[in-house]
Amino acid sequence: MNWSQAFTKFLDPYELKARLFPGLLVLLPGIIYFALTFGPKNPLLVTLGSVLATCGGPSLLANFVRTWGQRAQEKLYKKWSAQPSTILLRHRDDQLSDQTTIRYHTLASSKLGIVMPSRAEEEDNPLLADKAYAAAADALRPMTNDKKKFDLLFKELVHYGYNRNAYGSRWVGFVIAIGAGLMTLFNAGVLNIDEPYFQRAHLSPASGFILSISIAMALLWALHFTGQTVKQSGFSYARRLWEALEQVPKKTAGSPRAPRVRKD
Repeated sequence: MNWSQAFTKFLDPYELKARLFPGLLVLLPGIIYFALTFGPKNPLLVTLGSVLATCGGPSLLANFVRTWGQRAQEKLYKKWSAQPSTILLRHRDDQLSDQTTIRYHTLASSKLGIVMPSRAEEEDNPLLADKAYAAAADALRPMTNDKKKFDLLFKELVHYGYNRNAYGSRWVGFVIAIGAGLMTLFNAGVLNIDEPYFQRAHLSPASGFILSISIAMALLWALHFTGQTVKQSGFSYARRLWEALEQVPKKTAGSPRAPRVRKD
């Protein structure tokens, strides 16, 4: 079984694009380094690649990236004060117009059965208000699992997952990129362990390519995959999520409920 078959057999579209692709981006400089240094048909590399493909290598890589992304997400939510879907529904947040916020509150109450707080109630108890907004998002997400009906929402979810997981993996990717670049310079004789530590040397086309990819990837991890990138894609997904309120069916049983507050 080759890697492309392993990707499609063991991973669904979300796992493939939002988890595995960032993982492959992390490994890219290392893969190119080994392929061009030892040759793509090197028996050891071929055997190792086949073993990883057939023994769950893609799933393991996707799982690592997912874990790193979730850890980073928890820290970002604390930094932002809440998840984007909660922030957007706040009366005090100005990313949506007042009319849009009120419309989403009305739709959430009628279609999800969750009471939305008024501006005064939010000001009086922001924590309770955030719990209502989070509960509405939790109720809405399972109703939007139809990827064909909510295709734009799914695309935004994938974009957010990709950026979140890449951000969570950025230090691993940065270290691999720097490591591949340094190994290339050592192999080319530009860097040495003993004196002279640095000397001019001609880089082969392969070495130049590896070095270029390594530098480009290091810059990408340092400058592009930032918390701000994740925040932007997170709010784009949150907007699409609340827009989906227009399409989901109305709740037929029960009456709107308010989130309960635990009394200690």
